[in-house]
Amino acid sequence: MRLFNPRPWATVVLATLIGLAALACGQQPTPTPPPFIISPPPTATPVPPMATTGPADLATPAAATESPVPPTEVPGYPEPTRPLSADHLTHLPDDPTELMFSTFDQPMLQVGQKMAYSHNDAFIPVLLEFMRFQQSEEAQLTLASFMVRIRDRIPEGEFAIVPYGEDDWGWWVEWLASNPDITAPDGYDGWKGQLFGIIDEPMGEFMYPGVPATIRLEEVVWGGVRRDGIPDLRFPPHVAPEDATYLETGDRVFGVSINGEHRAYPLRVLNPHEMANDIVGGVQFALAY
Repeated sequence: MRLFNPRPWATVVLATLIGLAALACGQQPTPTPPPFIISPPPTATPVPPMATTGPADLATPAAATESPVPPTEVPGYPEPTRPLSADHLTHLPDDPTELMFSTFDQPMLQVGQKMAYSHNDAFIPVLLEFMRFQQSEEAQLTLASFMVRIRDRIPEGEFAIVPYGEDDWGWWVEWLASNPDITAPDGYDGWKGQLFGIIDEPMGEFMYPGVPATIRLEEVVWGGVRRDGIPDLRFPPHVAPEDATYLETGDRVFGVSINGEHRAYPLRVLNPHEMANDIVGGVQFALAY
């Protein structure tokens, strides 16, 4: 058996590890999430709606999630509020596919409200996509309230109360996985490719209208790095076991045996790459974990 030899590649491995450490510490640029920020939360004090001029204003809330009723005559008390109705959303399309694509050129807060009041389960995967990229708790809570309203069929005029833990993106990912009957609107494949293309243009090439798939596209999530952002280990040199002095007792390795030839790939060397491409016994293969 021959082992991966780090000596000729010491500089490359060290540089890779340093680069990954910098990325983990936030010192290396990370993909910019799409500018779809949802605020304020469903229970926030209402604020006047803000004018929008197009896609550049997607990061700005275009309307509050609650509207005030006429002020009371009792001094010293805040104005009571009530949930918004769908009456102020008639300018948005009713067709599910068109409404889904309007997320690219209409205020996301209003589009999300329209989806929520429709009680159409097909919009849950769409709203969940946007929840993945939100950085504020208020935005995540707002999107969670939209999905709760759809799932629980909460009527207009009633507040959508988000149960404990259901304001978390991961919770909804697991919920969607356990409900395979819920499918997104027609055109979701092309829409999702366009959305991922905002994060990283090459990522958008994976999904397009009519893309063949054997898995649910609703369960495909962005992994946090750009395409090819984690370099694979390619055809590394190897040493005999007795020369592998860099290994410690108890180090784990991945063993590969093909046509009488044997190799071992140390986990701590492979870990920054997550994949190795090599040839053993005359067979080219990919080792991934």
